[in-house]
Amino acid sequence: MKYSPVMKKVDLTAQADRLREDALALVEEEEWDFQSRVMDVVRQAKRERVQIILLSGPTSSGKTTASRILADGLSQDGSRSGRISLDDFYKNRDQAPLWEDGSKNFESIEGLDLEAFGSCLDTLFTTGRAQVPIFDFTTGTRSPLTQELTFDDDTCLIFEGLHAINPRLTPLLGKYRTMRIYISLHSDYVDHQGNLLLDGRSVRLLRRLLRDRVRRGSGADETLMLWDYVLRGEELYMHPYRPLADVHINSAHSYEPFLYTKEGARMLRAVKPDSKHREQVERIIHALDDLPYLPWSAVPRKSLLQEFICMR
Repeated sequence: MKYSPVMKKVDLTAQADRLREDALALVEEEEWDFQSRVMDVVRQAKRERVQIILLSGPTSSGKTTASRILADGLSQDGSRSGRISLDDFYKNRDQAPLWEDGSKNFESIEGLDLEAFGSCLDTLFTTGRAQVPIFDFTTGTRSPLTQELTFDDDTCLIFEGLHAINPRLTPLLGKYRTMRIYISLHSDYVDHQGNLLLDGRSVRLLRRLLRDRVRRGSGADETLMLWDYVLRGEELYMHPYRPLADVHINSAHSYEPFLYTKEGARMLRAVKPDSKHREQVERIIHALDDLPYLPWSAVPRKSLLQEFICMR
């Protein structure tokens, strides 16, 4: 399905009723639906003999896990696949471009070392193997370690990252058959009357809060401090290219707000009273307070949501 700006509406009141009746059935049904949609994309890629998949999407859309699911699906019949995160081609933090206010701009494509990316692909396509860099986010520099990637006519490469479908990458990809995928959390959560409870962007923020806490040791204030830059970067550097995607995947899970009613709300309550995001924070907390709680242990091990609750 192609990208449409119209958000899907999820009746959260009805989902809460279903959760109380049979939480396991709700989770299983939603997971099966999402996995089926991803596997439809896998079958399309195989049918069209795609050799390069470009997977883009905003922060906390599930790009990393989706790329893993795609790779597993492509490999089920013995086909080979390889995954490359464009994040590993970041320039060192001290070389990052700047916003107008002088702060580091980690969203711009200028933060990627496209010369190194092109050189790596040239070696890979020419010789069938290449050493791919590894970016160390704890130090903000490229690690001395690398990972080897191989490629032949029976291999499908998956490139995932914010800028994966940016046309500036196209000349570097050779003449291989390519599929562009855009993944996003593309659902708003409403009540029985259609009143908005949680918009998709707020649910993405909850995903990011939880992931940042575990992977970066960040509190809510630290994540929120970067949030406006993140959203601005998406508007400038990613949204213009959404129409280029061949396929759009909605990564929203109808039951996921129930996962955030404890830890997500706890993190938001710790936000400083004078935060400029206080109104948004209070609105999200109010919505979560009216929802039943679903324990994280109910989430299947291979669920995309594990990327954010970090139980893997």
